[in-house]
Amino acid sequence: MDGIRSYAACKRNIGILARILSTILIAGAWVLGTVSLANARAWDIDPPLPGGDPQWEKVRDLYANHHGGKNLAELIAVLTPLKDKYPDKVETYLWLARVHYLQGRYERKGCEEHFEKAEKYAAQACRMDPKNAKAIRLLTDALVYNRDRSYIFHHYGSLIRSFAPLPDEEALPPMNNYAGWDAFMQQWAARADIAKGQHAVALVEKIAQEHPNDALALTWVARAAYCVGETYTSLDEHDAKGLPYYEKAMTYAGKARKLQPGSVPANYWYQISRARSVQFTSLINKGRYLTDMLTPLLYSDRENGTYYYFGPFLTLGTMITNGGWVTEKGMKIARITLEMDLNALEIAEILCPDYFYIPYTRADILAYKGRKKEALAILEKLLARDPDANKQIPENRAFLRMAKNLHNDIKNGK
Repeated sequence: MDGIRSYAACKRNIGILARILSTILIAGAWVLGTVSLANARAWDIDPPLPGGDPQWEKVRDLYANHHGGKNLAELIAVLTPLKDKYPDKVETYLWLARVHYLQGRYERKGCEEHFEKAEKYAAQACRMDPKNAKAIRLLTDALVYNRDRSYIFHHYGSLIRSFAPLPDEEALPPMNNYAGWDAFMQQWAARADIAKGQHAVALVEKIAQEHPNDALALTWVARAAYCVGETYTSLDEHDAKGLPYYEKAMTYAGKARKLQPGSVPANYWYQISRARSVQFTSLINKGRYLTDMLTPLLYSDRENGTYYYFGPFLTLGTMITNGGWVTEKGMKIARITLEMDLNALEIAEILCPDYFYIPYTRADILAYKGRKKEALAILEKLLARDPDANKQIPENRAFLRMAKNLHNDIKNGK
């Protein structure tokens, strides 16, 4: 009898979480704020703005307050004649692709038409500038949310491969103007040694404490602390040693979000740290933090799903495999399906072949869906690779440890 009552209570709790998640996924995608276009950001998706025409200044002003879906129709109205006025400028097509994509994400009505236009303009930009990383990332965004795998690779498989690999870049731009930056970078470059990673966190935290109103400095602390926490998680020291670093990351990313609510990096490093902090806790406990995770995650996904090696798509995948059908159902309500995520990750693996967490996440999702032979094939290929082949991604050591654990779990029937 107690077992029956326990089972019924569990079902009620899961049902409650599903309803909460559904509400959050719809309402929690709004994060308001403005972002300056004057300062380029690493992994930024916003196209450059040409000068010499007042209409481009109007684009700048309207776009600065586009968050939550504002000004998008007016932006399209301003950009469309610019295409005819400057047919040879790739920036015009990049901007049209960007704004039509956002209109498709923020507005359900007519979203397919906007995604199709985003696809057309991004593909044109790719043809005009075959080395433009933003062009292929904008095309990826449009395709993932409107096309199936067969269409994507039939029409664009060769084009996508022609852009590979994308440049390996830091998640955040440098802060060369601050004393202590060079010392931090020396330790950061050697972060495969966890002691040096910890030292790097201490050094960049000192910079942030000296400049508490610099959102970039605060976000750098979050990014560095997350990296150390993730390393401890891969070493099976998540609770004792990883959690304090995730907490630090959330503290600093939270401060950055208050200063710049529209910052994709601040939102991204906050949500991924929060997700890691509850990854191995109960479903009920995860439910307590759904809003805290999903608001910044869905904002990051809408605004820049390809940020830092397609990070938002990676987080979505990991959340689904850890949150189960509740998360997957909620994602569908937000018009994000598991198939979309898998398509994005397959493209990501082509464009970013040296970032090992991408194939790991693909394997994790396939195992979750019962496609264990496919998952094992991906993992076995991954485990044969050298984690130190790309010196700019020392995290690959941690990712391989995670891949080995997943491989063992599948082999053992877990």
